[in-house]
Amino acid sequence: MSPEYLAAIVDSSDDAIIGKTLDGTIISWNPGAQRIYGYTAEEVVGQPIAILVPRDRPNELPAILERLRRGERISHYRTERIRKDGKRLTISVTISPVRDSAGTVVGASAIARDITEQEQAVQKALRTRDEFISIATHELRTPLTIVFARLQLLERRIGRPGYEHDGLRNDLAIVRKGADKLRSLVDRLMDVSRIRSGRIDLDLAPTDVITLARNLALELAETTGREIAVQGPASSRDPVRVDPVRIEEVLTNIIDNAIKYAPADKPIDLELADEPTRIRVAVSDRGPGIPAEDRDRIFEPFHRLSTQTRGVGLGLHIAREIMNLHGGSLTVAERPGGGTTFAITLPKKSTSRPTTGLGADS
Repeated sequence: MSPEYLAAIVDSSDDAIIGKTLDGTIISWNPGAQRIYGYTAEEVVGQPIAILVPRDRPNELPAILERLRRGERISHYRTERIRKDGKRLTISVTISPVRDSAGTVVGASAIARDITEQEQAVQKALRTRDEFISIATHELRTPLTIVFARLQLLERRIGRPGYEHDGLRNDLAIVRKGADKLRSLVDRLMDVSRIRSGRIDLDLAPTDVITLARNLALELAETTGREIAVQGPASSRDPVRVDPVRIEEVLTNIIDNAIKYAPADKPIDLELADEPTRIRVAVSDRGPGIPAEDRDRIFEPFHRLSTQTRGVGLGLHIAREIMNLHGGSLTVAERPGGGTTFAITLPKKSTSRPTTGLGADS
């Protein structure tokens, strides 16, 4: 292989390839090094490699140079370096001793890769994991405590003479409620897993989404005692092919959020629209609203606006993913006059993404 070909490989590399002497003086600097560190070759050749090392790592470079003098190779060493503009980078570097024709170590060659973004992604994933464990543990503990406490009480009571059936039914109802909460949480966690792995199925069927939304609003108004004002047509002109169970799940989530955050003496508005190419359902409340900087983040998994908010922060994330699977959308905006509006849109011509799942029980 010719020297010219080797030089072309070095110049075309995205990685930083740096040559240096055993005292740490830079003697070669490729375009990849300029891209990563910000210095041109003219600025650094002849300078000590220490200009890239953070001041809080004073012992790192001498130890590396000493190992090179002994002929050792340092592979995939994760460390930090400083760019010309002062930005701190996380890099993975492999440093190899360079020998002359007699086998004597005369310098070193370093190949460095900027892994700052990957490192940040890993740290974010770890924070998300820790947050999830914290939230899920709290949310699981509450219904579990109720279930076990009520079962223990039931065991004591059931052995007493004259224990009434009404008391038994009440205890069982409380246990059932706690078990339902646990099942709901587990179902949401499984939905996130299925969505991310592309294994969630949609059971599509012609559906009158307008009527579905109206009936759901009536049911929720009755069970919560809240006023839900419905505007728009009584039904759709044409049914759309959707998974009605999943769409009802989305609507329940956004109406429930409106009920949760809106003042108790103010109505929830449900606006229905049967447009030429799509169905639109908007849910508005007169609550405190959502800051503009949080309107995208609320759809992230495990994100909650406040540590006081109950739940694991999965509802809106799952709801948006369900809408995406249908080829539709879920958006959030400020309500004129104060509050928040969540809106779903569904195309009348089915554009739902094909699913590759094996079903809910797989």
